[in-house]
Formats: sequence, structure tokens, C-alpha cells
Amino acid sequence: MSLRMPIGQHVSETLRLAGPITMGHFSNLAVTTATLLMFGWTSADTLAAGGLAMRIGVSTNILAAILVISGLMMSEVQGAGQGHLVSRWYTNGLVLSAVLSALSFAWMTVAPSVLAALGQEPAIVADAEAILNIMRWAEPANMIRLGLMRTALPALGLASILFALTPLSLIAYIGLGLALAGMPQIGWHGIPMAFVVISWAVALVMLAIVHLGPRRGLVRFDIGGVMEMLRLVWRGLPIGTLQAIDGVYYLALTLLIGRFGAATLAAHQLVLNFGTIAWALASAFGDAGALRISYSRGASALGDIWRAGFVAAALGILSMTIAAIVVAANPTVFIGFFIDAANPANYDAVAVALALTPWTAGFIFADGFYGVGMGVLRGIDDNRFAMLATVTLYGFVGLPLAYGFAFLMGFGGEGIWMGIVCGVLLVGNALVGRFWWQSRRATGVPVRAVSVPRGDPA
Repeated sequence: MSLRMPIGQHVSETLRLAGPITMGHFSNLAVTTATLLMFGWTSADTLAAGGLAMRIGVSTNILAAILVISGLMMSEVQGAGQGHLVSRWYTNGLVLSAVLSALSFAWMTVAPSVLAALGQEPAIVADAEAILNIMRWAEPANMIRLGLMRTALPALGLASILFALTPLSLIAYIGLGLALAGMPQIGWHGIPMAFVVISWAVALVMLAIVHLGPRRGLVRFDIGGVMEMLRLVWRGLPIGTLQAIDGVYYLALTLLIGRFGAATLAAHQLVLNFGTIAWALASAFGDAGALRISYSRGASALGDIWRAGFVAAALGILSMTIAAIVVAANPTVFIGFFIDAANPANYDAVAVALALTPWTAGFIFADGFYGVGMGVLRGIDDNRFAMLATVTLYGFVGLPLAYGFAFLMGFGGEGIWMGIVCGVLLVGNALVGRFWWQSRRATGVPVRAVSVPRGDPA
């Protein structure tokens, strides 16, 4: 068995694919960041409520993650020379988007009652409920732009549009959000209103590009049978479950850190967003690896699977290492983006944020392993291991450590972040290690032989 593609070509193709995917992820993360920025410019209490609402809105990412498999299936059938099946997997993803958006809408409707039952501050819960009551109307659009199109656009060779769509949509969102928030009769409620408008605008543009652009012949309406839809759900469900575990885990940690007061909660939301921004890099390289691995699987080019995943993982971890160093070296700069450090009302939140920033840098580094690990395992359809490893290590290691450091050992908010770093590092290494083991076995390479075989074209 020979490896068909040299390492250099793997690197160039991964970078070419990861570039626009990064922009797609950055679009979502930049909108989240801009939302928190605008809430933070209002007040620290509004930032706390807005951050809590965004955590509740994790249902969007959880359910959208199921749809990622649609693009991977599109890539796989193209690799197998079965281009006529692309439309079927795309259409199934489109129909499933509508179903999943209804579920997310329902969760956002009942979630404030859950927050109140968990003992969160009533004033913060009331503001979070007002935000969610508006933002939930964007869910059908979010399932399309964040779920289906996340891998469908790259699979169709249309991801380059994200280089233009991302900055334009962000500028439009900030402009509209500030304009509406500046109206006395609307106030900060204009921020989630703008979120709904821009989410729908981006989703409609993406649909127009797919259905009216040069690849429209590949996406004719072809829903197929019930079995195809069930297969899509079955393969995507572990990805969504993994995303749910991740979301519930960070929501639990947010609720725990909220017990230390509004200033600590606001600081937590602030520094967690540093990692959220950097996550675009790890997730993009993970997605690029997944798409390239899926294509190789469809083409039965097993010799390229390990290399495609290895290159994606190496590039993703390297990018997150650089991001961690940048954040650690410039904490006041990043904090200043989100909150007015000169305002005496924010002094407590700023002080906590400065104390948490070194742990945030460690979190960003560890997240590199986690992000690319999830991606490359998606490529070899080993999502159930990722799901089980995440729930086990987060639930039985990360969360207990965070609780112990914070409450038993008295480290407070910093203790929560100590547990966060430990949990993510353990899970990330488990995922990357699993891919290395499974892919080397599948390609017939001894798992201990990590050197490039003599005579390989690389």
C-alpha cells in the first residue's frame, strides 16, 4: 500500500481549504464577540445577562453540529465518483435544518425557567429571558448558516465566498445593532434584534450562492428515502451529542462561577470569549481535515487518511499555540476590547479578568488538541469514541477538579479555570491519540512506526 500524496501537497491543500472555513467559523465567533462587546458597552450587568443568554443559546451549536455530517457525506460521495448523490445529502440536510431549528426554538423558550430554578440572580435571568425571546427567531437561519453550510460550501467548492461575506455581515451587524440600541424606545434590546436580521440575511445569501451559482446542478431537490435521512441523523447524532456535552459542561461551569458574584461572572464571560475567538482556527483545521479524510475514504485512498489528519492536527495545534502566546502577552489589550477598564464600576470585573487570563491562554493551547481531534475523528467516522471520551473526562475529571479547586481548595474563580484547562487538555489528547491509533491501523502501518517509510514520494 502506497501513500499517494506527499506531505507538502497535504499542507498546501489543507491550508487552501482551512482558509475560507476559518472565515466561516470566524463569522459565527465574531458575531458572538460583537454581541458581547455591545452588551459590555452597555453595562457589566447586561454583559453578564447577555453572556448567560449566549450560553443558553448553545442549543444552536449543538443541533447545528448534527448537520455537519451532510457536507462530509457530500465530500465522500464525490471522492467515490458518485456526484449524483450530492444533491440527496444536501437536500436531506436542508430538511433536517428546519426540524432541528424547531427544537432549538423550544429550548430557548423554556430555558429561563431552568435558570431561575438553578438559583441565578433574578435580575440577570429576566434580562437573559428578554434576549432569548428575540434571538430564538433566528434559529432556522442559524441551522442553515452554522450547520448545513459549514461543510456544504467547502464540499461544493464555494467556501471562498466567506472571505467577503464574513466582514460584510459583521460590519452590518455592528452597525445595525448600535443603531437600534441607540434608540431610547428600544435600548439594548436592539442588539438581539440585529442578530436576527443579520442571521437571516447571511443564510439567504448562502442559499442563493448554492442554488443560483455555478454548482446549482449538483443540488437539485432530491430528498431520497427515509433510510437516507435516518443515516444522516445516525451519523450526525454523536457529533451533536458531543457538542451538547461540551455546551452543558461549560454552562455548568458558568453557573458555578456565577456563585462568586456578577463581577466574576462578567470576567469569566469576557476571558472565555478569548478562547472562543481562537477556536475558529482549531475548528477550521479540524473541518478541513475531516473533509479531506472523507474524500480520501470515498476514493479508497487509505494511504492518504493518516497524512491528511496529521497535517490538519499539526497546523491546528500550531495556530492555537501562537494564539495562546498572543493572549498571554497582551491581556489588557484584549480585556479593553470588551469592557471599559477606566470605568470605576468595572474595576472588580477587570481585576478578575486579569487574574484569569493566564489560565485562558492555557485553555486556548489545550483547545487546539480538542478542536482538531474532533475534526479528524469525524473524518474517519469515529464520533462515538469522541462522545464517550468527552463525557467521561469532562464529567469525571474536569468538572470535579474545577469544583475542588474552586470551593474545596479556595481558589474561587481561578479554580474553575484550573479545572477547565485540565479537562480540555485531557480530552484533546485522547481524541488526537485515538485518531493516530485508528488511522495507522486502517492504513496497515504499525502503530509504533511513526517515521515516513523509505521511498515515499514525500
